[in-house]
Amino acid sequence: MSHRRKHVLQEALSECRLPEPDESILRVLSLRGSNLVEAELPDGSVTLCRMPQKFNKMLWVKRGSFVVAKLGESDGKVNGEVYQVLYADHVKQFKKEPGVWPPEFDDAVPDETEEVNVEEEAGYTDESDDGLPPLEANTNHRRMVYNEDDESSDDDVI
Repeated sequence: MSHRRKHVLQEALSECRLPEPDESILRVLSLRGSNLVEAELPDGSVTLCRMPQKFNKMLWVKRGSFVVAKLGESDGKVNGEVYQVLYADHVKQFKKEPGVWPPEFDDAVPDETEEVNVEEEAGYTDESDDGLPPLEANTNHRRMVYNEDDESSDDDVI
């Protein structure tokens, strides 16, 4: 891995700089491809932002995550550029700082103080499963449907 790529990853994971006055915290709504991210501003408006090329295959964002972007004049549909991807520890630090975290995004971040018992919430009661959720059906195989009619049987064939 080149020095530049190591530097980008190390900076993204460790450094948590507060947004500048001309930067905004945005919530990612969808990924549009071609390094474009559709994001929501705290006031509810939606904009497109460009992810820099240096983030390619180093930093990933998904729907519902947060980014810091510098919004500028619109050149076409793209209205800003992402400067930082926010992870859980960054969000915690921003919430501690007064006036940094937008109150509109408070409902999107789950509180760690709330303890949720997965077994009670999902209704698991079997002790032999060791608290594991039930297995999902394999969607890669076609389901076989068997019709069992009481009236017809193999003996009735003429």
